[in-house]
Amino acid sequence: MARAKTTLSQIRVGLLTLATIAILILLILSVTGDIGLFKKTIKMYTRLGAAEGLKKGDEVRVAGKLVGKVDDVGFAGVPTSANDKPIIVTMNLDEKELNGLVRSDSRAVLAQQGFLGDRVIDIIPGTTAGTQLGNGAEIPSADNAGLAQVFAGANDILVQFNTVGKQLQELMDNINQGQGTVGKLLHDDTIAVNLNRTLLEAQSLLKKIESGNGTIGKLMSDPALYEDVRGVTRTLQTVASDLQSGKGTAGKLLKDEQFYNQMNETVAKANKSIDRLDRIVSDIEAGRGTVGKLIKDEALHNEMQSTVASVRNLTDGLNRGEGTAGKLLKDEKLYNSINEVSAEMVKLLYDFRQSPKKYLSVKVSLF
Repeated sequence: MARAKTTLSQIRVGLLTLATIAILILLILSVTGDIGLFKKTIKMYTRLGAAEGLKKGDEVRVAGKLVGKVDDVGFAGVPTSANDKPIIVTMNLDEKELNGLVRSDSRAVLAQQGFLGDRVIDIIPGTTAGTQLGNGAEIPSADNAGLAQVFAGANDILVQFNTVGKQLQELMDNINQGQGTVGKLLHDDTIAVNLNRTLLEAQSLLKKIESGNGTIGKLMSDPALYEDVRGVTRTLQTVASDLQSGKGTAGKLLKDEQFYNQMNETVAKANKSIDRLDRIVSDIEAGRGTVGKLIKDEALHNEMQSTVASVRNLTDGLNRGEGTAGKLLKDEKLYNSINEVSAEMVKLLYDFRQSPKKYLSVKVSLF
């Protein structure tokens, strides 16, 4: 079978198709940022203490926005001191996207997308205090927590979870063995019996209430008690209506302006009386007036003590029968003599009334 010859027109169509596919691939790569056909890129680099999984093609961001790719990750040479950073990272950056944000006070940080994502270089934007960096400039780097530190922190968390898990296991073992309140509640038959007995008693109580026995049962079932409660409620409503309408003493107290003013006047007078009492007490405390001097004046106090002592001595003398008054109180002979004299005087007066001429006779004699 003879092989068909390829014509020139077919070759042209094939070349045009390949060119179209190539242009489409370039456009796709350009849009995704893998190839910058229409972008002006510049190179910058930074130094890191460790690469920690950073590789060529990883993203470079400024404040989280994609601005370029990592072009190369390599060693800068043998460090001269422990503080030197041996890893040098070269970056291809879109100059337009940078927009002058990368300055001498910017910092490049090795970051990570998510907990286990790819590594990225995140550049912290500078301020107007710093100078703008251009092509070939070095961006100072800042240390960030590495994967080892992250996993160390995660290990501590796992240890804590493990400890909590052991404690929960011990708690469940104690419950299964019937220890503690929950364990006894689950395993002790006595508690179950008591709960069952409580439920039976509660059911019995509910039956009594439903049958109208007891105070609560009567309250729920007795119509007379219900009517009594309604009557009390009506009475309370009537009292409240009277109060609102100003009837009775309490109603007048709430509604009558005159009664309210009288109460205010009474309270004012009581306040004045209290003020006067306060002034009197103050005068007494200050030693003013008779009562104040009686309480505060030492001389008057001493005189009163002397007077009381003299009166006490006088009464003691009377009780002992001393002096005329004391003998009059204590001497029985004097008392009897006075009684006899009184009796004779009574007899004399009686005799005088009977025959006054006997005592009033007058004799007249002449020389």
